Amino acid sequence: MRKLSMLLLLIGIPFMIMDANNLSTRRNKIIRWHQHRGVSVSIPIEAILDENSIEVRFLQKVDNQVIFQVKDQQGNIMFQDVVVPPNKEDVHKINLEGFKVGQYILLYTEESMTLMGKFEIE
Repeated sequence: MRKLSMLLLLIGIPFMIMDANNLSTRRNKIIRWHQHRGVSVSIPIEAILDENSIEVRFLQKVDNQVIFQVKDQQGNIMFQDVVVPPNKEDVHKINLEGFKVGQYILLYTEESMTLMGKFEIE
């Protein structure tokens, strides 16, 4: 019985190591938001940076149109999109293919509120 449990343990260890490596090499990062303009409110979205895109999930119902912008370090607008009012279930995808390595800012604007999230493409 002891030999069987040792054999099963030795067979299982490589699979556990592979799963740990897969989790550590995931390139997803959550973008942290900073208030740029407006009054203090709860953050209505979550943005997750993947290798070639940003997925934005709405955490609450938004009644107005929202504007997404991606700016480079010099303040040039690299991407802009208007979403007229999004559903809470919507996932908005921002394509980053063709963006050069560097630091960028994601701006989320809704009425008089602007949130700013910094991210880096490596």
